[in-house]
Amino acid sequence: MPGLAWGMVLARSLAALAVVVAIFGLELLMVSQVCEDLHSRSKWAIGSILFLVSFIFSFGGLLIFVILLRNQVTLIGFTLTFWSQFTASFLFFLNAISGLHVNSITHPWVQPMKF
Repeated sequence: MPGLAWGMVLARSLAALAVVVAIFGLELLMVSQVCEDLHSRSKWAIGSILFLVSFIFSFGGLLIFVILLRNQVTLIGFTLTFWSQFTASFLFFLNAISGLHVNSITHPWVQPMKF
């Protein structure tokens, strides 16, 4: 199959990059909770955004994998690696969205104006 080797290199690289970005996002989330200062809200938001970027990278790698092997694999024929990557991608998304939602609940971006 032409291009399979390069496609798998790209898919694995995106998955590895997603893990690295998620580690930095998690670090910012933890630091924002440990060090309560003026910038903790922005650290929390940036950590959640890094998790969202991690989801995009992870889903991109997953999509490349599916596109490369679309003719060879059936729905129940996916490997454990695929389902693990799918679960990780979904959890990155959930963590990012919940982090941004918690941040918007506790500290609204736009303060209500008084009339």
